[in-house]
Amino acid sequence: MMTLENIIKCCEGLTPTENQLAQYILQNKEQVQNLSIQSLAERTFASKSAIHRLCKKLGLNGFNELKVKVAQDLVEDHKTRTQIDVNFPFTAHDTQRTIAEKLLKLYEASITDTYHSIDMEDLKKCVTLLHDADIIDIYTQAHNLNVAENFQDKMRSIGRSVNCPKSTYEQRCIATASKKNHVAVILSYSGRASFVLPIVEILGKKQIETILIGRLGNSMMQKHIKHHLYISDKEDLRNRISQFSSHIAMQYILDVIFSCIFKQDYQMNIDYIQEVMGLIDDRDINEEK
Repeated sequence: MMTLENIIKCCEGLTPTENQLAQYILQNKEQVQNLSIQSLAERTFASKSAIHRLCKKLGLNGFNELKVKVAQDLVEDHKTRTQIDVNFPFTAHDTQRTIAEKLLKLYEASITDTYHSIDMEDLKKCVTLLHDADIIDIYTQAHNLNVAENFQDKMRSIGRSVNCPKSTYEQRCIATASKKNHVAVILSYSGRASFVLPIVEILGKKQIETILIGRLGNSMMQKHIKHHLYISDKEDLRNRISQFSSHIAMQYILDVIFSCIFKQDYQMNIDYIQEVMGLIDDRDINEEK
């Protein structure tokens, strides 16, 4: 279940008053969970009807459910404070064992945060699109190519066609040649990579269903792309040792997508793997008895 903070980050169409109210709630969670709706209205100079409208836009059934979400956020905030710094998870003085332990905590925190960022209805729509597509085209660059190719390999193992073009030229060629039986997936943590907008514009003209997977709070592409899946947004875009958090979060969300697609035709996929494994795996793995 998404935290209140993540719900607000994903919510479009908030008025300036509603956005100001939402930010007050996020910045004063401990006080808000003990306030009445009248007290909150007085402190924020907002009307009770404005608070109710905000609750409705956030998909909550009134002020009491808002307070429940605030309490849940406080629990998550406490967990986050006791967890590792995702940008600088270890120091120059840490032992190798300590580094291993800290990266374990970082991976656990990143995956947990990504899980709480998933809107299950959005996930269901995206899985249906990808399951029904004849061809899936993944557009990404740099380190995200590793997770993209891992997803491509998994999908190929069940007989599905996935393209993962690497160069800008190849990406634009594949986007331009896309047909209605294609679905596009764009992997970009920030949503600001230089390759994104030109590809989005081509896909838009071709009316290709497109899914953007990136961090929470990234609203740059929301007007251009209908389908979004979000991952943990705790990693800084530049001030970090490496992309530890975003890499494992992206890997996790793609593994979730693959597993959900696999589940749609579970026995058929199991049968396919058993049928073709002998043809594509040339290793001699017979163990001596």
